[in-house]
Amino acid sequence: MCGRFVQVSSPARLALALGAVDVSGDALRPRHNVAPSTEVAAVLESDGRRLGALRWGFVPSWSRDPADGPRPINARAEGAATSRLFGPSVRGRRCVVPVDGWYEWTEEDGARQPYLLRDPDGEPAALAALWSTWRDPAGTVPPLATVALVTTEARGAAATVHHRMPLVLAGADLDAWLDPATPDPAALLARTAATAAPTLAVRRVSRRVNDVRNDDPSLLEAVPG
Repeated sequence: MCGRFVQVSSPARLALALGAVDVSGDALRPRHNVAPSTEVAAVLESDGRRLGALRWGFVPSWSRDPADGPRPINARAEGAATSRLFGPSVRGRRCVVPVDGWYEWTEEDGARQPYLLRDPDGEPAALAALWSTWRDPAGTVPPLATVALVTTEARGAAATVHHRMPLVLAGADLDAWLDPATPDPAALLARTAATAAPTLAVRRVSRRVNDVRNDDPSLLEAVPG
């Protein structure tokens, strides 16, 4: 799974890395401990490739009230294409969330111990995601654009920490995921979820990560085990 992540690179840098235009305005700020319900940077194809802000916590377009029911932060790759909740987004509302790393937890000495997983060279990773826009039928509330990260079975270094991991995209798979004209996105999802694991650095970090109120650079520093 992925319950927290890091997004400290500027929107301009993230947009440049993904060949997108930054249209986020002042909606985003650097975060070392991104939690659900936060506005996060996401890239999608709509009149060109654009980077903007989406709220983390998926609300389907058909929901009667975004305050009712679950707002999942993750979508399992294995069933997303056929689910009532995520299927429409797999078919036509795919995006990526660029991150500077994400956290996973193990149980150590009866407490949750966080680990930071990131690219060894410090480059942003593009996580497969699904988006949706909820619109108030009465038109009294502004549209709400939300996102969920796609997760898959953990492989490689990630499997030493947790049995699930975000689906990391690169190269042709990234372009195909974002392309609205991709002919069989369900097959693309199944194939990319089964590809080799990305190269990751795994770092044991402070348990201060466990409290979402903590959000500072020290959270990214290694701590002894």
